[in-house]
Amino acid sequence: MSKIDYIINEIEYAVDTLVNVKLYQTTDSVNLSSDNLNSDDKLQSIKVMRVNHMGEICAQALYRGQAIVTKDSTIKEELYKMCEEEKNHLKLCSTRLKELDGRTSIFNPLWYVSSFALGMVAGLNEKKWKMGFIEETEKQVNEHLDEYINLVPKTDKRTKEILKIIKEDEKRHQKKAGELGSEELPNNMKNFMSIFSKCIKKVSSYI
Repeated sequence: MSKIDYIINEIEYAVDTLVNVKLYQTTDSVNLSSDNLNSDDKLQSIKVMRVNHMGEICAQALYRGQAIVTKDSTIKEELYKMCEEEKNHLKLCSTRLKELDGRTSIFNPLWYVSSFALGMVAGLNEKKWKMGFIEETEKQVNEHLDEYINLVPKTDKRTKEILKIIKEDEKRHQKKAGELGSEELPNNMKNFMSIFSKCIKKVSSYI
């Protein structure tokens, strides 16, 4: 494809990710039992899932941003593969939010653009970092999921189960990034990623 084709393709993908995600078709791996949450537990679960939905939006953008500029065909192929798996996570989060009558973050378009730019930075530094950016991202995501699984009310087994399913895939992505070759990121980049993540999670939990 030409550069213009790539740009148009990425715009279409971004729009589809932000506004046209088809709901995940629930499988036997997800608890089908109905919920009986009180108002406080329901509100807490909505906050948790809104943050995780935002995280999956960012994951799409990070992978696409790095993939569009990387010259390594193996890494590019793996990034697009991971991106498709992350899209299933996005659908899971969308489904659960809908079930809870919750809404997504109004800032998702901003988070997408910011994350896409970060992914491009990683791609442009692939000779130094290789898959280090993805490995560090997945490491921080796994730490985040451990925290947020514990934030889910005990009565909401379905949300907790969905996050555990997502966590298993994220652990696999982290391992795959290491296998493809990754270099440890500079501490200032790690700190920036952590601070950026904490800021957008705080905002997204409310709006």
